Amino acid sequence: MSPSFSSQNTVGNYFQQILRDWVVNGKFPETTVEACSPSLATKLGASTETFTFDNYIHSSQTPEWSLRPLDFGPDLGGTLYIYLPTTWAQLNKLDNATQVLSGGLPRQTLYLMDKPDWSKTLEQFLSQGEISAFVYYLIQPPEFHQWICCMESGNRVWVFGFYTAPGKLLITKADATDKASLELQLTSLINSNPWYGFISTASSTSLSPV
Repeated sequence: MSPSFSSQNTVGNYFQQILRDWVVNGKFPETTVEACSPSLATKLGASTETFTFDNYIHSSQTPEWSLRPLDFGPDLGGTLYIYLPTTWAQLNKLDNATQVLSGGLPRQTLYLMDKPDWSKTLEQFLSQGEISAFVYYLIQPPEFHQWICCMESGNRVWVFGFYTAPGKLLITKADATDKASLELQLTSLINSNPWYGFISTASSTSLSPV
């Protein structure tokens, strides 16, 4: 059962607490944790009592959605996959990132980082704004985790996904300006499991694909 929050500030504080505990101490929740402020729930036409990120999970193949491969070069030892609307068909490789485009407009930007380098930027990220909703999924302990969070800025909502593997993170940064685009981004980030091919049934510290 996820805790209930009455304000954006308390959601943000709780998110920072459990995220820092994972980064600094290696501690993580053993089950799904989520929280949503009234303002973000309202943007999605829901209340904090009825809202859950699980509503955006696709449990079977869904028309107009597909898994798209990301190529980060041979050093990674495998291919990462993200879940996207089929209309978001173009991938643009930049020097330090990959952009997902639709109609020539960027929809998402993805970064592959070493976990120690990302950890150094954590406080800078948290200082950008107040987290108004988040969900944490434990994919496979101790290394594979999924964090999705929303940061409101006026009518715009920035949506971030952190997908972790041994020593690595794939980070997705996206934004939405209305209910429809926010639901698309949440569906994409929640159903993406980019490290799926690297997860073995046995505990391992290597990044060898299955």
